[in-house]
Amino acid sequence: MAKFLYVQTRGRENPERCFTVFFLATTARSMDHEAAIAFTQTGLSIFEEGFARQVNALDQSGKTLADFIDMAVARGVQLLGCRLSLPMVRLDPLEDGPWPLEWIGAADLHEEILAADRVVYLS
Repeated sequence: MAKFLYVQTRGRENPERCFTVFFLATTARSMDHEAAIAFTQTGLSIFEEGFARQVNALDQSGKTLADFIDMAVARGVQLLGCRLSLPMVRLDPLEDGPWPLEWIGAADLHEEILAADRVVYLS
């Protein structure tokens, strides 16, 4: 079993680029691998209130970004939010949102990178 770490750096400015990371991480979990997604820079903005429920998948399936996030969480994908990126987004780390974000700093991210068997950077 491998451990995958996906690093997502894009968010509300490119909503069409936000689905892939959840599809990949969910697939990894479905194959019995560990998977975590670290959201840094504006990648964290997808968790701003209401955003993920308003962005529809491009495949005309009727699914939203929130559906993809829910699927990943249900499969056990770990969601990591970069505290250093908070000034770029409208999020309060003390408020509980609809998804379980674990807040990390730079040293934590480096530890996650070192612990992963594969790191995938998505921009």
